[in-house]
Amino acid sequence: MRTILTCAVLMACAACTQNAPSPSAKPDTAAETAAIEKLEQAQIAAITARDPASATSLYADDAVFIGDRGETSRGKEAIVAGFKSFLSDPAIKVDYKPGAKVFSESGDMAYSTAEYTETYTDSATKKLVNIKGTNLSVWKKQQDGSWKLVADSNPAGPTG
Repeated sequence: MRTILTCAVLMACAACTQNAPSPSAKPDTAAETAAIEKLEQAQIAAITARDPASATSLYADDAVFIGDRGETSRGKEAIVAGFKSFLSDPAIKVDYKPGAKVFSESGDMAYSTAEYTETYTDSATKKLVNIKGTNLSVWKKQQDGSWKLVADSNPAGPTG
C-alpha cells in the first residue's frame, strides 16, 4: 500500500511540474543578414538620389547618429535634419562596402560594420574633401520583423 501511495504522489507531482520552456530557435542569420544588407543598399541609393526621407527611414525614433567628424544627432528628427544638410551638397559621393553582420543569441539585435569613402565640399574652404572611414551600426528587430537602426557611428579621416 505504501508503494502505491508513493507512486501516486510521485505521479501527481510529475503532472504538476511545468516543463522548462524549450529554447527558442536560433535566428536565420543568412536571411537576417540579407534583410539588413537590403536596407543598407536602399540607404546608399537614397543618398545617391539625394532623398533624405528615404535615407533616414531606417532609423528608430530614438536613434543616435554620429557623423564622420564626430557630430552627434539624437532622435530621428535631428538625424533627418542632418541628412537634409548633408545631401544639399551637390558634390556628395559615397562609396560603401558592407562588412560583417553579428547577431545576438536571441536574434533581436545585431551590429554591422562597413568601410566607406566619401567626397563632400568643405563648408569653410569650399574645396572638395575626400575621407575614408569605418561604420559601426547597431540594429534592433522590430515587432513586425523589420530592422531599425538605433545607433550609427561613422568615424573618418582624410584620405592619403
